[in-house]
Amino acid sequence: MDEYAGRVLADRYRLPRPPADEYELVETRAFDTYSGQEVLVRQVLLPEVVSAELISPGQHGDDRGPGPDRTSDSAQRALDAARAAAAIPDHPRLVQVFDIFIEDGSLWIASELVNARPLASLLVDKRLGHYRAAEIASDVLVALRVLHAYGWTHRNVTAGTVLVCDDGRAMLSGLAAGAAQEALCGYDPVPAEVMAGGNGAGWGGPDSTLEQERARQARITVVGPVTERWAPEQATPVHENWQLAPPVGPAADLWALGSLLVRSVQGHPPYPEESAPELVQLVCAEPPAFAEESGPLRPIVESLLRPDPEERPDFDELEGWLRSLIRSAPEPDLGLRTVPVPTDPRKLPIVRRRGELVRRRRAAAAASAEGLSGTTHRRHARSKQERSSRQVAPARQGRSKEPKAAKARGPRSLGARLLILVLLLLVAVVAYALVMMPRNSNDDGSGGSANRTVPARMPGSGSDDRTTKAPTTAPTTAPTSAKPPSSAPPPATSARPATDLGGDFALRTDDAGFTVAVHTGWQRQGKNAQDQVRYTGGDFQLIVVPGRDPASDAGSDPMAYQANEPELAPFRASQWASAGALRTLDVNGSPAAEGEYSWRDGNGHQVYARNLAVLQDGKYHLVLVIGPDAQRADVQRIFDKAAETYRPTD
Repeated sequence: MDEYAGRVLADRYRLPRPPADEYELVETRAFDTYSGQEVLVRQVLLPEVVSAELISPGQHGDDRGPGPDRTSDSAQRALDAARAAAAIPDHPRLVQVFDIFIEDGSLWIASELVNARPLASLLVDKRLGHYRAAEIASDVLVALRVLHAYGWTHRNVTAGTVLVCDDGRAMLSGLAAGAAQEALCGYDPVPAEVMAGGNGAGWGGPDSTLEQERARQARITVVGPVTERWAPEQATPVHENWQLAPPVGPAADLWALGSLLVRSVQGHPPYPEESAPELVQLVCAEPPAFAEESGPLRPIVESLLRPDPEERPDFDELEGWLRSLIRSAPEPDLGLRTVPVPTDPRKLPIVRRRGELVRRRRAAAAASAEGLSGTTHRRHARSKQERSSRQVAPARQGRSKEPKAAKARGPRSLGARLLILVLLLLVAVVAYALVMMPRNSNDDGSGGSANRTVPARMPGSGSDDRTTKAPTTAPTTAPTSAKPPSSAPPPATSARPATDLGGDFALRTDDAGFTVAVHTGWQRQGKNAQDQVRYTGGDFQLIVVPGRDPASDAGSDPMAYQANEPELAPFRASQWASAGALRTLDVNGSPAAEGEYSWRDGNGHQVYARNLAVLQDGKYHLVLVIGPDAQRADVQRIFDKAAETYRPTD
């Protein structure tokens, strides 16, 4: 209540105190002292001529004198039209109106306060995407169909009356305010069927050419330059044959929806809105300006903004177009910062047989119903007789129950047996691998042995088709590639025998200050300006960066550094790129991050890369292997060898 310290309307609605630089709030929250709830109060300004009529004598023979309770014909028509619009039944896509009254020369509308933002405020920050705009248009179309079913034409579909809720759905408001404004101008927005039912007081609108043109000029002043509210049938000048002009109906709301789509996806309306008379003239004389920025919405927008209302699509056709466009929306891009989390098998949901679950639930429900009502359904009468017969003959009951229980336990027993057989088979396979497969007797425990079965021949190596197999009991943890502790011996300066690295790899000590396993026959390129050392062989290359970027400049998060790594600039620049297996790990006490990347290079070839970034001694060390996407297994093998054996020597 403390924040609602402003003026009080109708002795009921307390307004907040307006800011110092703002005289009055046209639309604001208010506190309803009767219900104790917050509402939204909107002010519809009455023109000066109407304000003068508020204190004039009555025109129907009732001279009650001047006073604040006097209302003119124009204000009374606006009040009646707004109340007739508020009498429409509530709907999830329509904002509900609670109260309408006139006070201090203005018409006030108290409506439902929804946790939503007007579409106009969202468009201030950025434009909407094509598929998001289609979703909002689909919700607005549902609200319009409800109004048209009751005979109403909204006439006020704008970016300010479309509300986007926190859960993403859209609601439509402004029907009562639009009806009041139309009545102030001299039109009759109340449908004939509503007046026939006694729910509204209509007067038929202008009945001459002069009054029609006066109403049009008044509408230009009251409505202003808003494209959505100026369909061609509403902006057409009045001539002697004005009765032949198209009537204002549901097609005018479709025009407003098309203009709203253009404003949402392009950031500007289809017509300039600097001046209301100029806007009305352009709507009648020129077609709207279309742009390629409408994308997949362009055919929908063009059909909605047709000058002839008879040529605009019907609601069923438009709804089908919007639904088809929404279904074709692409999946959102998760981005490089998304790290897949491994699933814990112990937390997976337990799969139950639906049939048994339903039978037990029905039995429990039947038992509870029988205990409460004291009656038994005919379907359960036989089971009740069987229970009584089993009490009389326990021996026979035991014999008859045994096959039923065995039948019920049949599927479970079969599943348990299959599970036991699978476990036994896995144990046999592991035992065979431990006993029969050879071990690498020369493994020195430095992490340089392979962890998987990979082909031994590499591009340009000239070796035969032998296969090097690693021990089955190799550790499943990530390969280590950090500098050994100070107590460990320094890394070897001579190349390791080929048999230790699979026969086609050799351990090289580079002058740049590191040791790494490189495929035999590969050529070394000198250290370039980016402090990169490259080893190339055919279509493959190994890039090593030994401690170039300090953590003080690049940050202490290896995953963040990997996302902005200079060596992966071609990946970030490619429009056909994907990343996966991004994870953080610990390499001998040093934080590290690795991942796999695929992109299309400048020649149109799809490449595949494995990357490792280790933060050691305050600097980042990189190991990157790049090769053809079709030979991922070879890239993985080269990367494993290099990542397992890389050690800085400085």
